[in-house]
Amino acid sequence: MRTIGFRSNVLFAIAAAIGVIAALAHPWYAPAVKGDEDAQMESLFAGIGRAFTEPDGRTGWDAFAQADSLIAGLAVATVVLLLLAMVPLVQTHVQALARWTSLATFVVVVVKLIDEPGSNAAVEPRYGLLVALLAAGVLVASAMTVASAPSRRKTPVRSYTPPPAPEPVPESTWGPTQF
Repeated sequence: MRTIGFRSNVLFAIAAAIGVIAALAHPWYAPAVKGDEDAQMESLFAGIGRAFTEPDGRTGWDAFAQADSLIAGLAVATVVLLLLAMVPLVQTHVQALARWTSLATFVVVVVKLIDEPGSNAAVEPRYGLLVALLAAGVLVASAMTVASAPSRRKTPVRSYTPPPAPEPVPESTWGPTQF
C-alpha cells in the first residue's frame, strides 16, 4: 500500500487549517432543549442529531473571547512551520514546533468541546465544533507525518567508477587441476 507523500501531507495540513478556521464561522454552541437534561440514551442520540441538523447557535467567533484567535493562530502557525519544514536548512529546527502547534490546536478544540461557554447543562454543541475537531485531527496527523520526515540534506552526487579489471593469469591455471 502506498503512503501519502511529504508534499501531499503539507497540502492536507493547509486544507485542515483552512477547515479549522472556516469552522469558527459556523455554529459551535446552541441552547440545550428543555426536557433533555436527564441522562437518557435517547437524549444523547437526539442531541447528536441536533448537533448536525440544527443551523442555529453561536459561531465560534462569537462564543469565545480569546480562544477563537488562539485556535486560528495555532492553525496558521502550524501551516507556516510545515512550509518552513520543506526548506532543508531549517527543517530539523521547525519540525518539533510544527508537531507541538498542531497538537495545541487539537487540544484547544477538545477543551472547548468539554468546557463550553456558560453552564454545560444549558448549552449543547453544534456542527461547527465537530467540523473543527475533525479538521484539527487531520492537521495533527498531517503535521506528525511531515515532521517525522527525514532531513533532506543536499549531498554531492558521486560519480560511478568501475572496479579495476582482474589481473590476467597464465592459461595453465584455468579450470580444475589436471592429473
